[in-house]
Amino acid sequence: MLKNTISVLATVIIFASCSSHRQENGRMDSGQIIETSIADILSDPLEYDSKEVKIEGVITHVCRHGGDKMRVLQDDSDLTIQILLGNFTGQFDTGSEGMRVMVTGTLVTEVTNMDELEAHGHEGEGHDCEDTRQAVEVMKARGLDANIRTHIALNHYETR
Repeated sequence: MLKNTISVLATVIIFASCSSHRQENGRMDSGQIIETSIADILSDPLEYDSKEVKIEGVITHVCRHGGDKMRVLQDDSDLTIQILLGNFTGQFDTGSEGMRVMVTGTLVTEVTNMDELEAHGHEGEGHDCEDTRQAVEVMKARGLDANIRTHIALNHYETR
């Protein structure tokens, strides 16, 4: 009897410890979703680079050519962010414009003016930047301003 009680208790403790590492959304801590605003993302995109974010807003534009991207507007502002639809291509069309959407996805940043850094001898050093943050730091050290483009690679959405 004591062995059974200890076995059950150990199972409950293991289950509880695994469950306590889960977030409300059912993801493990390593895959934590950051609920934020478009304004916060745009004010410091490198803070969110490669992280899973959740934003809410209104769909203002769906690509008419391939239906593979859309723009989402933050309420009470003129701030928008591009959403790349990936596996969700075709699930939005021009009829979706004006709908409220909650988007969850991975934030991707890219320095669009890397040619300026290369023009200042970066390429000749045989150094490739591993990520956007490193490229921006190298550019700052050389007195250059980085132009950072951001988008969210869609993982999940809910329309409202």
